[in-house]
Amino acid sequence: MLERIDVAAPFDFQQMLRRPLSRPSKYAVIDPEELSYTRVLRMGERAVPVTVLGVGSVDAPGLQLVYPDGLTSAEQTVLVRRVRHMFSADVDLWPFYAMMATEPEWRGVMQQLYGLRPIQDADLFESMVKVIIGQQLNVQFAATLVDRLVDFGGEERVWMGKSLPVFPSPERVAGWTYESLKQLSFSQRKAEYVIDFARAVVDGQVDLDGVWQMWDDQVYDTLLPLRGIGRWTVECFLLFGAGRPDVMPAADIGVQNAVQKLYGLEHRPSEAEVRHMAQAFAPWRSYATYYLWQSLINVV
Repeated sequence: MLERIDVAAPFDFQQMLRRPLSRPSKYAVIDPEELSYTRVLRMGERAVPVTVLGVGSVDAPGLQLVYPDGLTSAEQTVLVRRVRHMFSADVDLWPFYAMMATEPEWRGVMQQLYGLRPIQDADLFESMVKVIIGQQLNVQFAATLVDRLVDFGGEERVWMGKSLPVFPSPERVAGWTYESLKQLSFSQRKAEYVIDFARAVVDGQVDLDGVWQMWDDQVYDTLLPLRGIGRWTVECFLLFGAGRPDVMPAADIGVQNAVQKLYGLEHRPSEAEVRHMAQAFAPWRSYATYYLWQSLINVV
């Protein structure tokens, strides 16, 4: 099944693929030449493969979706909505650009990253598990652990002649033992945090569907009491999972390094200094964060 969807301009799909390409994963297949992103999405009890291709131009953009025949109209609607969320397709960037135009230090970043949008995680469970795994680890080793977790899940779908791993469901992860993840090089605590979070979801202690209706403060109140989840964890979850526009994880070393580089500071700024600086970027702190991160990948 082929379906084209329009997206808000500017939208630079090629630019957007650079971040996931810098940390490849087994369950998301990216072809930079074809400008395609392929993975399996969980939709209720089903796991549906989809390929998303960038079409058009940065200022007249679109996405083309390729997915299996046989989906109901309701499933197709959900799939399109999920893809639109994943690729931030409906975000109007112009207010963000107008605000940042008043910041002379950002001029080069904004010109080079014109049309950049974050690629959100496929669902909220996946997002939190990835953030927990990434706590206090370098990016590459965190990506390795995520791939091992996906492989351990053992679920695959065949799509276009290739076998695609599927990110495991909360029910599957909740049934694992801590020792099983330790054998994949997870620390004892990280194994506990991942599995305990999955069990909290399955037991109904955490209602991930309810997150979409919560204010940011309510999400903090819900998640911070859980073991292994701190402020940075929730901030990254809100940014990459829920797609909230005004969150800056100021304790993040990458954010601090990017701020130091951008402003030519002699020292890496503290969390408090970054939070103070970021007040000027409300209500677009998530996008300022993402552009800061990307500025470390791109040569600006």
